[in-house]
Amino acid sequence: MVDLQYEYIAHRFKPRSGSEQSLLLFVAPATDIRSWAGVPRKAFDYQHGFQRTLNPGRVNDVVQYFREDVKNISPTSIVVGFTGAVTVEAAEGATLGGVEAVRVRVTVPDFAQIGLDALADQALARLRMRLPEPVIKQIEANVEEAFAEAIKLQDEEAVDESFGIEAESAVESGIDPEAEERSYLADFYAQLLGYRRKLLEWPEDGQLREILYSILKPAIIVDGQHRVFGGAAAEQNMLFAICAIPQSSWAESVYQFVVINQKAKPIKPAFLSSIIATSLSTDEIASVYNRLRSSKIDVDRAEVMDRINTDPISPFNNMIDFEVEGSPGFLQFPGMARLARDFQNIPRSHSILLPDGTWNSVDGDWTDHFFGFWTGVRNYFEGIDARLWTKPSASNPNNLLKIVTLQELQGLMLDNWADSRLVRLKIVEETTEMAKRFWTDFPATFFSDEWRQKGLQTSVGRRIIRDAITETRRNMGRPHWGHRRLGLFKG
Repeated sequence: MVDLQYEYIAHRFKPRSGSEQSLLLFVAPATDIRSWAGVPRKAFDYQHGFQRTLNPGRVNDVVQYFREDVKNISPTSIVVGFTGAVTVEAAEGATLGGVEAVRVRVTVPDFAQIGLDALADQALARLRMRLPEPVIKQIEANVEEAFAEAIKLQDEEAVDESFGIEAESAVESGIDPEAEERSYLADFYAQLLGYRRKLLEWPEDGQLREILYSILKPAIIVDGQHRVFGGAAAEQNMLFAICAIPQSSWAESVYQFVVINQKAKPIKPAFLSSIIATSLSTDEIASVYNRLRSSKIDVDRAEVMDRINTDPISPFNNMIDFEVEGSPGFLQFPGMARLARDFQNIPRSHSILLPDGTWNSVDGDWTDHFFGFWTGVRNYFEGIDARLWTKPSASNPNNLLKIVTLQELQGLMLDNWADSRLVRLKIVEETTEMAKRFWTDFPATFFSDEWRQKGLQTSVGRRIIRDAITETRRNMGRPHWGHRRLGLFKG
């Protein structure tokens, strides 16, 4: 198989004095860019990417724009990061003002002619260069269990049927999810390795191939994917200005993507969280977070929400909707972020619940108690009706796992505890037990019966929910009384 080769004359320069980082400026046709530059898009099944999903509507808009008038052009550069087989050599031409003429040669295999097994082998080799050796050894020591754990989010039933194992905790499986080095990148490696070793047949390969291409191609499109795809569709030989970062690591490309997009049009917090959490190894995450903070980009909420969604001890593990195509999460990110923020703000809203009014005086940190609080709630309701801690659906009219309910439950419990002046959040296990005990004898049918009242997201609706819960708690055990007589259930 003959490799595809491309050559360009570029200008190389260092944009800042004292920096070793250089940039390359050159011109290339849209079809060339599509050939040698990958687009690491994010979708739930393969979360390794960091680009937004390609929007067909935006591509069509770009195509229409270019076709409307031959004078319509794109004057801004496509930003790419060179990560692989690219050579840069001095070319004939004068050096002026620190700008040097160079010859850029890009070599890329014809990936369409390579089988999926061979592509996976190459991608696995690339991933081994980015993952810590202990993580690789841990996964390869027990590939079946690592593979089962990695794809459980994608299809739990398929995993269980294929391996004959029951759903089990990550700790019990021998894959320690709390090990410092574990990351989505490690899970993707385990998933790819499992498919390669034929533990399951390859899934439909269209999307997977695109992910592997993004890992293996010698360049990554950091900014401008819609212009490239729209330009190529409108006119194959349409030329674009390229601003390339030579010898750019995957982490550097992620960093540049976030900074470019956050400074121009802010990325939604849900997508920012998903980008950072799933595109990088743990060491890369730490590095990128530090750089993003220094760039005045708020990543604290991204870290918190990533932990709430991925920590195995979180009662909301894998439940948050990160606004990624195909994501199984159903709890909306903004509402869950508010739920977490309100709990974090206990020192201001309910300081009496903390020994000295701050989180510094408790065992663990506020997220540990947040997990403990909601674990207690889950343990009570799941213990009497397992459906109550699963995704609401037409066949499972579960009103417990709705954002408005969770927010009102948390507020009600904290208010009651603060008013009693008897509760202190000190030890996580005690927080869990107090939260569970709060609901003793509360009927599960309160949340499984149909709520006919509408407009519950309003202040009036929230008061209806809270009053109905309070009234039900007050009348528990009272003969001939039932919650179905309340307005929440009558509409």
